[in-house]
Amino acid sequence: MGFLPDERELKKYISGGRFRGEYFADGCYHEVDVIPQIEDLAWLRTFKFEDLTFRGTVEFRNACCQPVSDSMAVAAFYVGLKEKLSELSGILANDHVIYHHGYNQMELRKLFVKRDLPGFVDADHLYHLVGRIVKLAEEGMRERGFGEECYLEPLYHRVKSRENPARRMLRERDAGHSMEEIILEYREL
Repeated sequence: MGFLPDERELKKYISGGRFRGEYFADGCYHEVDVIPQIEDLAWLRTFKFEDLTFRGTVEFRNACCQPVSDSMAVAAFYVGLKEKLSELSGILANDHVIYHHGYNQMELRKLFVKRDLPGFVDADHLYHLVGRIVKLAEEGMRERGFGEECYLEPLYHRVKSRENPARRMLRERDAGHSMEEIILEYREL
């Protein structure tokens, strides 16, 4: 397997042994041991954050790692929304599900990375809002004319089922499965 141009950093990461990570559950952070392996690359276990911004830069900071079968969903979502930025801005400016409750962006981010929704959020309204935004991304993809809207299907499924890979992994962790078992199953999704 050939490495990308910055193979020194990747080799350093892989050979670094065990390090401590953390995850948030039940109102607090819990530590977990992470042992990087070269095989992690096949499972899309990312090593740093990235985001895709409307300014044309690529940084996927706010996109969680996805199962391999859904790997195009995040990119399709962002590309579709990029085509519909003014409509998205309108939806978010008039939103009262998430915004207009006295929290700034950083505070909202901290509230929404927790396991449970903040108390001021009605789950039905939230999933309706998310569905509207996914639909907007689909419209943007259709306008591009390449048939890429099919990549958004996993997101529609998640809205309908109110499920996502992170929730599933947390349930399995709570059921006593090791992180290694969860990662092995995750790559098969």
